[in-house]
Amino acid sequence: MMRCFEKLLFLFVLAAMSPQSARAQGIEYSGLDSLRLADLGVIPDFELTESSGMSVKSSDIRGSVWLADFIFTRCAGPCPILSRQMARLQKELPRAVRFVTFSVDPEWDTPQVLAEYARGYGAEPGRWLFLTGRKAEIYHLVTGSFHLTVEDTGGDPGSAILHDTRFMLVDAAGHIRGYYDGNDAEAQARLRADTYALLGRKPPFLPLTVFPPLNACLNAASAVLLIAGFAFIRWKRVMPHRCCMTAAFGVSITFLISYLYYHSHHGATQFQGTGWIRPVYFTILVSHTVLAATVPVLALVTLYRATRKEFGRHARIARWTLPIWLYVSVTGVVIYWMLYCR
Repeated sequence: MMRCFEKLLFLFVLAAMSPQSARAQGIEYSGLDSLRLADLGVIPDFELTESSGMSVKSSDIRGSVWLADFIFTRCAGPCPILSRQMARLQKELPRAVRFVTFSVDPEWDTPQVLAEYARGYGAEPGRWLFLTGRKAEIYHLVTGSFHLTVEDTGGDPGSAILHDTRFMLVDAAGHIRGYYDGNDAEAQARLRADTYALLGRKPPFLPLTVFPPLNACLNAASAVLLIAGFAFIRWKRVMPHRCCMTAAFGVSITFLISYLYYHSHHGATQFQGTGWIRPVYFTILVSHTVLAATVPVLALVTLYRATRKEFGRHARIARWTLPIWLYVSVTGVVIYWMLYCR
């Protein structure tokens, strides 16, 4: 059983280190890629109003790699598609990347309107900004700075404004480094690759969105195996008990590798809940984190004593190991649900 898990972990790590895995997703990466990206001009200073009501200057974003697009909330055309794609990129790209959406209908898109729109797409406050301001200033930004097109044709509010549907990649110095069709899958793959190149990082071997549900499944599997292992030993069935507990250890180690790999690429995920749920979440998180740090040591000592046939000492420490390990596994699933499913 342990040999199977050792092979699984070896393949997992090997895949993570393989540049071919990134290329399998249509993503090419090289440490020199950022130097190959064209410099398409610098974004001049601007000062606009964010959906939170706060004033945002271009200098507030400088120092971060960011993606930009132009939409308006009454749009009956491509804007919802662009916003869904931006929401997907927010989940897939590291937290070091920021997102800026400019409204091309600022007379309608007040901060309050944009705030409601942002909530509908799960925008992370402070990371994905929705900006509005004077119409002339925004239109000059579109045409004079980003070198795109925008036109207010009047008529039906849902289709009155014609604008470009491309994403723009801007580096930490405020220089435009690429344009990408918001409706083209190949262009979106290039956007992801170029973003990682600007960050100086290697793309993950799997999309980052895979890891949170994978980690939740691994935690759930660990909990099931622990419960089954406990039931078997209560029934005096030693061999199935041993298999279940060994498997639980292997699954937990796989989870640990997956968890660390995900957070090394993405960074911490901020909890967006408000009200009474917020202290509940952090209470669970803190207890989960503290106890999780003890699980590897407790599990190793417990398994070691079993392999040495020190069953009396094994049983004594197992009375502590099992409930702590089970609590960590179950709360891992609860934390996933609170972060991603509410």
